Order: sequence, then structure tokens, then C-alpha cells
Amino acid sequence: MIALPRTPIGRIALAITLSLMAHMVVLFAPLVKFPLSEMPLPILTARLEPLPKIAAKRAPAKRLKPKLRPAPVVPDAPQSQEVVAQSDDQPVAGSPPEAPQIIPEPPAAEIHPEPPTVSQIAEEIKPAHPLPKHARLTFTAYKGTDFPVGEARHSLEIGADKSYTLKVGMNTTGLASIFKAFELNQQSSGTLTAQGLHPNKYSETKNTSRGKEALDARFAWEEKSLSFSNGSNAQLPEQAQDIISFMYQLSQLPLDKGTLSIYISNGKKLERYELAVGEEERIQTAIGWLRALPLRKVHAQGEEGLDIWLGMEYRLLPVKIRQIDRAGQIAGEMVISEIRVADE
Repeated sequence: MIALPRTPIGRIALAITLSLMAHMVVLFAPLVKFPLSEMPLPILTARLEPLPKIAAKRAPAKRLKPKLRPAPVVPDAPQSQEVVAQSDDQPVAGSPPEAPQIIPEPPAAEIHPEPPTVSQIAEEIKPAHPLPKHARLTFTAYKGTDFPVGEARHSLEIGADKSYTLKVGMNTTGLASIFKAFELNQQSSGTLTAQGLHPNKYSETKNTSRGKEALDARFAWEEKSLSFSNGSNAQLPEQAQDIISFMYQLSQLPLDKGTLSIYISNGKKLERYELAVGEEERIQTAIGWLRALPLRKVHAQGEEGLDIWLGMEYRLLPVKIRQIDRAGQIAGEMVISEIRVADE
């Protein structure tokens, strides 16, 4: 143990000496090499791993609850494998983050429309104004437009087998029957098809002061021939009608066109009619004012004309018929006075 000097000068000298020794240690200590103890260091290894993909950050205002998709079924998967559905921002503990798996949408299945059924086809071809199974129409006949001279009665019967019979009976009444007796009976028979009336036979008998007259026409559709009772024949075009069936066939035709073309036989010959479809009118009848659609035969000067009105509130059945003579004057009219229809 070092003894401390007793005098002040000695203490100062000792302090200076110790300070010098301390500075010497600081300056020259780095040059002194001490033996190092060797410690084994761990072997460093480097492994490259793909960086996780970062999903686009959703805007807070439009953040939606993540939609969980069922995992696809993998055949022969181990029973211990477990699939956990979780959101993108909650990785499985103990596993590196993985890029969000994008499951492609399955391709849209091709739509093959099923073929229409028989009932659907029947509904498609069903006309907008189907003909009633039973109909009775009564008309008042006028000479000109004001003088009543007779009555006309129409009857339509459609059977369960789609056969139809249309009859028209007309005769003079009142004073007209005293001065000029007249009776006319007409009949059309055939089949009701998807296109409307398909006549097979037309017959007519007429009783006048000159005697009785009779005629008929037969429609041979397979041979496309129209034969008359006088022995003549004519080529039969499609959708041809007779003089009374065409009035009921009009409701089965498209009336949105400006003009209709139709072939009509009166039992003696076959003519082509051009009918111009007019605008809706209101006509006065014995059963009140009716909404009617007029159709007018296009005819040249010096030819007979024909106008017909279809009742828009009565399945487009005829409600008024007008005949125009060769001079262009109204020869006569028939205006509806009673309508009775039934489907059973």
C-alpha cells in the first residue's frame, strides 16, 4: 500500500504523477495486444423467397365484407387436411403470408332454349280475335241507306273436330215482300285451321219472281282446283274464300296493313279483292253506337264496290255491309240489329 505524503507539496506531486500515468495508459493501451478467446460463430445461410403480393388497398368508404368462396373439392384429399376460410388481412399464424388466391369465375353456361311444346305453339298461332264456336247475327236490310226491305240472319257453328258450317238466310219483309218477293240461302262449310277458315264447299239457292236458281263451288285444295257447278274450273290460290266465309275470315288476318289482298268466289267465278283498311269509326246501329273498323274494296270506276265494318267490341265480327252499284251509288246496306255468341 502506497503511503501518502504528509506535506501539501508532496500530495500535489503525487497527484501530478498519477495523472501522467493515467494519460499514458490511455494513449498506449490500443497498441498492446491481448490474447483473444476463439468463439465458434454460426454458419450463415442465404435463401431467396418470393415477396408476398400486396392486394390493392380498398377505399374505406367502399370497403366490403370479404366474400368467402367455398374451396374446390379435390379428389383423394387427405382426411386430415382442413380448409379454413379467412379474410385477406388475417394470415394463418405460423405460416408466411401468401398472395391472395384469385378464383376465376366459371364460364357462363350456354343457354339452349327448349323446343316449344304443343300447347305453346297453339298459343302462338292463336289469333287475337278467335272466332266463337256459336254465333247468331241478325241484320236489317235497307234499300239505299234508309228504307228497310228485309232481314238477314247469319249463323256460325264450329264443331269439336274443327269443322265449321256458316249459313246465311235473307228474305224481304214488310211491304217489300208484297211487291217483290226474294229469298236467298247461302252455305259455306269447311275446316277451321291455324290460319282461319278453310272452305271446302259453297252453295247458294235463290228464289225470285223469275224462279229458283242454284249453284255451288268446290274447293279441291290438294289439286289446287276450284270447280263450279256450271262445269268451269279455276286455279285455286292459297287462302281463297267464298263470298260469305271471307267476312268472318277478316278477323283472322293482320289488319295493321294498309291493304289486304284476298281471292273470293261467289259460286260462279273467282275474283281478287283488294281491301283498304281504314281508321276506326263510330257507327249507329239498332243496338247502339259501335266502334267499327272499315274495310273498303278498291274498285275502278264502273265496277261494283263493297264496304264492310268489323265490330271492334265484338271480336271483329261483321256489323255493317254496304253494296256500291256500278254508278257509284249505295245500292243497299245491312246493319246489325242483334248479336249472340257463345264458346260452349
